Parts: sequence; structure tokens; C-alpha cells
Amino acid sequence: MNDDRSSPAPSRYSRFRIPPQQRLGRYIADHAKEWVQEWLEKVRGDPTTTVYASYADPDELLRDTEALYHYLATWLRHGKWDPRIDPHYQRIGRDRRGEGFPLSQIIAAILLAKRTLWDRLVEDKQLSVALELEVTRAISRFYDQAIYHTVLGYEKATEQ
Repeated sequence: MNDDRSSPAPSRYSRFRIPPQQRLGRYIADHAKEWVQEWLEKVRGDPTTTVYASYADPDELLRDTEALYHYLATWLRHGKWDPRIDPHYQRIGRDRRGEGFPLSQIIAAILLAKRTLWDRLVEDKQLSVALELEVTRAISRFYDQAIYHTVLGYEKATEQ
């Protein structure tokens, strides 16, 4: 008979010892690389992002989008806006403007990253109804800021 009482059997609630947003942030960080690959396939084949299909440096696109997921994960885990996020998106806006990307396609690519994230979270059953509402609000705010700073960088590049 095994009488090992030093480590209790995990309860079905043990995963909730970590606050849900922090747990979700970890999950996003752990899966970012695979989701970025999926995003790249989508963005290169979607009719709203045709300019991405012929972009010369797909590794840059992967790095930028992986950073997006990691910034989101960090924000969810720590509850603070990382000051590196705003300049990151302003650089993307400036760079893509300089490369002749239409603004609509830049925004469509960011929204495809958001959709890819949601699809994976739902498919992987990472969201309860309560958490889904809370996280929906948080992720929407994050992407709102990402889009705003991308457009800001794009506009600043236009002014120069």
C-alpha cells in the first residue's frame, strides 16, 4: 500500500492557484512561436493582406508578430503596460509606410494576429465564460493600443 502523504493529489482546482490572467499570459508566451507560424500562413494568403505575400523578409514579420504575442503575455501576467510596446508599434507603422504598405493591410495583419490568438485560445479550451469576458476586455484594449501606435508611426513617417 502506498502511503505517500507528502504530496497531495492535485485537485481539479489547482490550476486556479495562479490568477487566470497570469495563467493565460503564460499560455500565450508558451505557444507564441507556433501561433506566429500559423499567422504568417494566413497573412500571406488572405485577400486583405496581399502585400504581405511578397514581402522579402518573412523572418522580420515573424519576429514582429511574436513580439506582439509576448508583449500581450507580459501585460496579462504583470498587469502593467510595458513601455517598449508603444515604440515597437510606432516602428512597425514607420517601417511599413516606408516600404509602401497600405495602412488598411497593416491593420488587417494585426487583426489576423488577434484572430489567430482567439482561435487558438478557444480551440485549446483556455477560456471559461467568466475569464473570457475579462480577457476579451483586456485583449481588446491591448490591440486597440497596438493599432493606435502603428497608425501613429505610419502618420509620422508620412510627415517626414
